[in-house]
Amino acid sequence: MIIERIWPLIKLVLVALVGLALVDLLVFRSGIYATWIEPNSSAGSVVGSTMLINRETKTNAHNILVLGNSKIGEGFSATLANQASARPDLHFVNGAVAGSTPRIWYYLLREVDPDCNRYAAIAMMVDYDPTLNQEDMGNYAADTNYLQPLLRITDFYEYAASFTNPVQQERARRAVMLPMQALHDDASSLLQSPLRRFRDSGRNRRLWMDAVAVYGGHEERLPDLDIDVSAGMPRNWVGIPESTKPSLDGYFRGLHQRANEQTMAANNAYVERWVGTIAECYRAAGGKVFVFSVPRGPWHQLLVPAPEPGGAIADLANRGLIEPLSGEAFLSLEQPKFFFDHLHMNHDGREGFSRLLATEIVSRLP
Repeated sequence: MIIERIWPLIKLVLVALVGLALVDLLVFRSGIYATWIEPNSSAGSVVGSTMLINRETKTNAHNILVLGNSKIGEGFSATLANQASARPDLHFVNGAVAGSTPRIWYYLLREVDPDCNRYAAIAMMVDYDPTLNQEDMGNYAADTNYLQPLLRITDFYEYAASFTNPVQQERARRAVMLPMQALHDDASSLLQSPLRRFRDSGRNRRLWMDAVAVYGGHEERLPDLDIDVSAGMPRNWVGIPESTKPSLDGYFRGLHQRANEQTMAANNAYVERWVGTIAECYRAAGGKVFVFSVPRGPWHQLLVPAPEPGGAIADLANRGLIEPLSGEAFLSLEQPKFFFDHLHMNHDGREGFSRLLATEIVSRLP
């Protein structure tokens, strides 16, 4: 009798669940919603990058995909690299995503090259020195924000297990199983102005993709400073605006800071997992994986020894999975005249780095 009385309610709940499942399958799991995500969001930047990579990859050339964060976005031009290579059979593609990490690159590559055979080579920026990064990369929370459009139900265990922090594990599980919840704010914004979002998402992405090829970088450059080499600090801040001084002061002080042993061990395991997994896939398919230390900062050449592969990078290289470029390859660009802030190269740095990177990679390809 009780079942009969509540049966209409049960049917209503079942219909609602089926409806939610259909929305999840048809809208979020199908990839349709990804094309509507706000282009300027973290998730939208990954979607835009997959579109750009697919558009720029040629079918009649040996493509070389360069991966990195905003340091590559600002510092690398595929157009200049192609000019410098002087090899019409080779074609560089810029796959940079601001704020991205090796874990993101793994899922990005799975999306654009699931069989690891679309590219003759992959080139990734990495830290050669495992003591440099004080961030626990294995629990980097922003990765889930970026990867939401690329995660699948089959990632439920593996992706969540790639975090060790229980809070981040739970976020990862929710992102995989409940994309409607994870993208709630974005979906609400879309529903408020659907026509504007549909119009802007398509137009803005096209404009952005067209701009990447012709982007020349920032014209600003940092001024020379009178540096006390023994102290590793400027003797004065002449020529530095007050608004810029705090970030540069942090830059100089950061040159002397190192990760603790626990963080260093965790980050080594992280690099081994994500860079190593990418490398194993491409080696099995006959491709090459290069890693390189991007120009580290405006005064590194003066104050810090040249980078040498260490930790997991050295281990992967010794096993023949990756090929590190020389740590001295880009030292000449570690000067203030090639940077517009303490992290990013300017126009001149972009030109120099793009040509040098192309030359270094091409010299190692048949």
